[in-house]
Amino acid sequence: MPISWNEIRNNAIAFSKEWAGETREEAEAKSFWDAFFTVFGIKRRTVASFEEPVKKLAGTWGFIDLFWKGTLLVEHKSLGKSLDKSHAQAMEYIQGLKTAGRDEEIPRYVVVSDFAKIALHDLDDDTTAEFPLAEFHKYVDQFAFIPGYKRHKLEAEDPINIAAVEKLGFLHDALEDGGYTGHDLERFLVRVLFCMFAEDTGLFERNAFTLYIENHTKEDGSDLGAALAKLFQVLNTHEDKRQANLLEELATLPYVNGQLFAEPLAFADFNRAMRNRLLTCCRFDWSRISPAVFGSLFQSVMEPRERRQVGAHYTSERDILKLVRSLFLDDLRAEFERLKASKGTQREARLRDFHKKLGSLTFFDPACGCGNFLVVTYRELRLLEIDLLKELQGQQQVLDVSSLSRIDVDVMYGIEINEFPARIAEVALWLVDHQMNQRLGEAFGVYIARLPLKKSPHIHHGNALRTDWHTVCPPFAATFSAIRRLWEPNTRATNSVRTARQSRVASRVLGYSTSSRCGI
Repeated sequence: MPISWNEIRNNAIAFSKEWAGETREEAEAKSFWDAFFTVFGIKRRTVASFEEPVKKLAGTWGFIDLFWKGTLLVEHKSLGKSLDKSHAQAMEYIQGLKTAGRDEEIPRYVVVSDFAKIALHDLDDDTTAEFPLAEFHKYVDQFAFIPGYKRHKLEAEDPINIAAVEKLGFLHDALEDGGYTGHDLERFLVRVLFCMFAEDTGLFERNAFTLYIENHTKEDGSDLGAALAKLFQVLNTHEDKRQANLLEELATLPYVNGQLFAEPLAFADFNRAMRNRLLTCCRFDWSRISPAVFGSLFQSVMEPRERRQVGAHYTSERDILKLVRSLFLDDLRAEFERLKASKGTQREARLRDFHKKLGSLTFFDPACGCGNFLVVTYRELRLLEIDLLKELQGQQQVLDVSSLSRIDVDVMYGIEINEFPARIAEVALWLVDHQMNQRLGEAFGVYIARLPLKKSPHIHHGNALRTDWHTVCPPFAATFSAIRRLWEPNTRATNSVRTARQSRVASRVLGYSTSSRCGI
């Protein structure tokens, strides 16, 4: 039985780290490809051989670097050599196989590499995937033929963009028009969003959610709502408490926890068109999702009239970064750079104290919307922590990389008046947490998936003007407060007046001194 995709990704990260910087084709190419097959749990010598002789069209003999008859041909060159020339040479060998009557040996796939780059050519589909060695783990599903997984032919995956979230908006409208509305609809869409992200980033097996829908629901959509309810129930059930006769596709899903799938929801009734809309959403690459997209998502599923009534909008990531950098990130980054450059015996102790400081910070946005400010803040804080950990660990072997991080989503607090964006803010923070865990794993050559979810962001559904903020965020815990509504343009107030007003309000509400720094 093939090893799991998560294990393959973990192996791929370690492989990239081990072979980074290698240049010597003659000395190391064979070892490189032996190790490459090991990533997929396969011994190279059981399927492929080195230096396969082929008579070329010119009548001279050539030798294929690595040959898996009927499946794969590999040409390997020294670092910096043209991959296009390697590809041309591979195609010449294929022509030689054809001329020699060895049609059954002609491979479907051609791979060329110079150690630093790998290009996979699918001759049947006429597609090419080229990527740097460091990103191998992101492309392992393209090599599904090696471990023996069946690769389902799906529509081309587009980068996640506004069109992608609009597709989810269309699904929202179709469900709402069918009478599935309110809280159940909003929670349902958040769960679907999490599942699509999870299957594209390694939290689930590759395409697990999509293939479950395709293979185990009727094309007319009549049983899709019940099938999804069953899937959500499985995700909320610990592995050792699940029924023994579950479908394998469900039994292999991880236990998620985090209360995301805990609440029972009414079944959503689908038809053929709605099922197709859901599958269309699944075929986007949700691993590339940007925090700013969540604001777009919220907008895309609201009527323009409702947006005008509640003043819903989202701030661009560029503008969010302007704030959080000037408010605290630039100072934290400068402090880290100063400590990193310091000398003496206390350097490591001071860096570790700085790490403790990062882990003690909390953040509060009392008008958080879909959580874009909190998501960007969390991402930037984790990126700083990763740089710090690389400085602290150096070349040391780390047995449990996941335990290195001191920052989790429970340091994020928010209040939002509408329920759907509040739930979006929650799941957005979990998703960006996984993105940062992947970045941390890449830095240390392992794969990290922080499941089950043990900590949750504190996003309160309520009216910030009528809610006692102390019940949401403990007094003095909110080191940095995002009071955006008080900072919105006001033609009758100068900057200094607005700043003074904001400082006074923050002082009254959260118990800050007037010297405390508060931001948008």
